Amino acid sequence: MARLVLHTRDHPYVVKVGDREVHICGCGLSSHKPYCDGTHKITTDEGEKIYIYDADKKREEFHSFYDND
Repeated sequence: MARLVLHTRDHPYVVKVGDREVHICGCGLSSHKPYCDGTHKITTDEGEKIYIYDADKKREEFHSFYDND
């Protein structure tokens, strides 16, 4: 089943494990999930818009399928 998942976080979750820090992906774009690989950096200029990212991390602005009338 296909799903669209909206991620609104533009930085990772930092989890302390003993004396180590583990960075967990919060943007949904990491190639090494559940761990952060720094890809969230491409999301910092999104503002209030919603984007769809393809497998190559190229983005396109999302426009609603429904009329706003």
